[in-house]
Amino acid sequence: MVQPYIYNRQKVPTIIICGEINEHKKSTVTICYSNCPNFTTVQSFKDYELRKYDALKWVATNVTTMEYTDDINREMFFRLFYYISGNNSAAMKIPMTAPVLRTVIHGQGPTCEATFITHFMIPHNMQTNTPTPTDPKAYLVTIPGKNFYVKSFPGRPTDQDFVEKVEELAQEIGNPNLYLDNYYFTASYDGPYAIHRHNEVWLESTSGVSRMLG
Repeated sequence: MVQPYIYNRQKVPTIIICGEINEHKKSTVTICYSNCPNFTTVQSFKDYELRKYDALKWVATNVTTMEYTDDINREMFFRLFYYISGNNSAAMKIPMTAPVLRTVIHGQGPTCEATFITHFMIPHNMQTNTPTPTDPKAYLVTIPGKNFYVKSFPGRPTDQDFVEKVEELAQEIGNPNLYLDNYYFTASYDGPYAIHRHNEVWLESTSGVSRMLG
């Protein structure tokens, strides 16, 4: 039986996010022991790398809010966990995959609302025939093939830690024309009790891809 885990079980502060902010090798994340996205390492740098991901189908749920709280985070996680536990059109259990991926799309305007999307990857052998969610707030979505700058780090990050890692990655890339600044991904590969945790932040490369609107 798949055991649920919380993407971020720590009590985190409310976060308000506004609109400012070499050799190719096919691989998966080394510590990934379950279904994970495959990627090609386009180029490795000192503290980050550029990866090319193929298109993949995910189950997702989203919220647009000025305040992203721990309760909202937990509710979104379990909405997707219930989908893989049998709340789907086939009433079947679906293997848990990694990472738990979250998109943060920066808000614009005076309200400063941001859109948060939590994703579970659909297993590779179910990408074609995928049961649909029975919860109307969950849906299937295909993320097109994209290039991402990726920064990896250990530990048990809070939401604010993820924000700081995104800022670090942007500084390390240097040229703001090389990545999109209207959204980013966070990726968590382990449950809350794992000793050696692997986390990532992703910024989309501007090379040959279009701006993500949500």
